[in-house]
Amino acid sequence: MAWPFSRRRKPAPRTGWVPPEKKPVDKKPGKKPVDKKPVDKKPVEKEPVEKAPAPPRVGALRRSRWLDRQGFYEPRVRGIKSTTRQAEALNIAVAAPPTSPRGLIIGQDAETGQSVVHDPFEAYAAGIITSPNCIVIGDVGKGKSSLLKTWAVLRQLLLGRRVVVIDKKLDGKTKEGEYAPAARRFGVEPIKFTLDGTGSRINVLDPAISAREAVGEASPAGQAMLLRAVLAEALERPLTPKEGKALRVAHRTALRRARAQSREAVIGDIVDALLQPDADAARDARVDVDRLLEWGYDAAFELERMIEEDLAGLVDAPTSANVNLDAGLTVFDVSALPETGPALPIVMSIINTWLMNVLANQDEPVQTVFVVEEGWHLIEGSFAKVARRNWKLARGLGLCNVVALHHISDVPADSPAIAMVKEAETVFIYGQAKEDDARECVRLFNLPSTAMNILLELPRGTPLVKIGTADPIIVSHLRSDLEVELTNTDAAMAGTGVIVRDEETDLGSVEVNA
Repeated sequence: MAWPFSRRRKPAPRTGWVPPEKKPVDKKPGKKPVDKKPVDKKPVEKEPVEKAPAPPRVGALRRSRWLDRQGFYEPRVRGIKSTTRQAEALNIAVAAPPTSPRGLIIGQDAETGQSVVHDPFEAYAAGIITSPNCIVIGDVGKGKSSLLKTWAVLRQLLLGRRVVVIDKKLDGKTKEGEYAPAARRFGVEPIKFTLDGTGSRINVLDPAISAREAVGEASPAGQAMLLRAVLAEALERPLTPKEGKALRVAHRTALRRARAQSREAVIGDIVDALLQPDADAARDARVDVDRLLEWGYDAAFELERMIEEDLAGLVDAPTSANVNLDAGLTVFDVSALPETGPALPIVMSIINTWLMNVLANQDEPVQTVFVVEEGWHLIEGSFAKVARRNWKLARGLGLCNVVALHHISDVPADSPAIAMVKEAETVFIYGQAKEDDARECVRLFNLPSTAMNILLELPRGTPLVKIGTADPIIVSHLRSDLEVELTNTDAAMAGTGVIVRDEETDLGSVEVNA
């Protein structure tokens, strides 16, 4: 049935009073009008003028009288004043979802309130990014650990992925790594490293780590590269060519002697081979035995000291049986190792190299997320080359490296690790306290110039997220109740212990209020 008001009605005939025609009136009475003879005028022929064709009518809409009387064509609500900046939210194209819907939720867009979802593996498959590696940067207390524990660990496990964590931060209340509660919630016991000999050990010469260094960068770092990094850390300087030659010969000798005794070689065998060079090995290397011994003296003595002091109980035996990737979550607890000294960076580099070699030799690739808290230990000094080589293999190994740093200034400008930071295509930048750090983040990650002030004012738990070449997003990180429980790192600051004075001995004792 057609809308009744859409019909075109015929116009109504005109009605009403019409004035009569006016006749000429003689103004002077008594005078008869004079008849004038008409004058014959020749008609003037005019040239025909071509009229332009009328433009076609494009179905103009007609206003209905009835709807017009009802006010249908007039605004019913009075408008409001706004600005172009505020009106952007009314544009659906501007307020579209900031990320792809495929992946793991991070939080909410602080401007639009929409969900921010990202997963490096899904984004790589979709062509959004070309590198699965991630960098998390921010001052202490800004929320980096909460993001790592939730988005990079707990939520990844829900997808059946393997997660490996180097837990560096010590929980002041439990006196162990902060990831221990989460690991035990999943039925996993953390692998703890200590200097008192009661913890686990990891061997530099573990058979899982390739003994022969492959040419190029198509394979992970092997034992030789790791040994050079460890020895350079012990000497606190790069190795000389002669020391490097002595180390290579000692490495081959140590492996051959251990194989002859049907056992696994350890780093102590390197020291013995440096101090007692093999004549056959020296001849194969075209070097005199005495000269080879002289070249390796400094390296042997310093490496021996490090094994007995700095690395005691860490690398002086075969790898412990509990160091494996059998569980979905593997936590290496290195929180008991001292902040200063070579123990922490050496153990972290050995774990990193061991993991890369295990992944390279697995029969069926498994998507793996490798999380490193306070990663500056891993990318400083002589270990930067090792980390750089392992970092570049992420795509081939199905690996996503997630490294947390406090400041960009933690990475020396001439370090190979600066390339690692630049290659990361998923970047989380939390609040920066110093303008220099904020300015360096803007420069390094090619952020808009206006991002500098934003980085200086970001509140806790709100990072600036940059994914691939997309515009950065300010994200409010969201956590569930369980995640809040497992990521609470303020137990020590919220402690209820008090000092109670003993009047007799005048000694203080601690009383804990449960």
